[in-house]
Amino acid sequence: MVNVYFGPIPQRPDSVLVLQFYHGRLIWVHNVKRKWELTGGKLEPGETVIQAAVRESYEESGAIVEPSAISSLGYYVLPTGHVTAVVQAEVLRLEAIPTTSETDDRRLLFKPVPDPEQSFHDHIYRQIFQHIGWPHE
Repeated sequence: MVNVYFGPIPQRPDSVLVLQFYHGRLIWVHNVKRKWELTGGKLEPGETVIQAAVRESYEESGAIVEPSAISSLGYYVLPTGHVTAVVQAEVLRLEAIPTTSETDDRRLLFKPVPDPEQSFHDHIYRQIFQHIGWPHE
């Protein structure tokens, strides 16, 4: 099992996972090649975690996020050594998902997408949700 480490993010992670909240609901996106997942992706050369989170938020879900609305949660390391920063963001507004996106739909939910409908089953989401106390029941 991959463990999520809550605290400071390493200097230069490979990618970012963004928990996007909009009016108390978490945004899930449907990846055209997989299933439902949270937004995120690889950092581009010279890009900071915050810049990548803003870019990926828009590219994958059409969410407009201000850099100041992003907070760090921690990170995880895959068995391959790939390091992913985990952040959360309050979404300012939603626009249409860009036509160039690898996602084709989004859901705004008060609870997680059921496990069988999720792209990944590595318990990373579960650890993060437990840490932030979501869903709020």
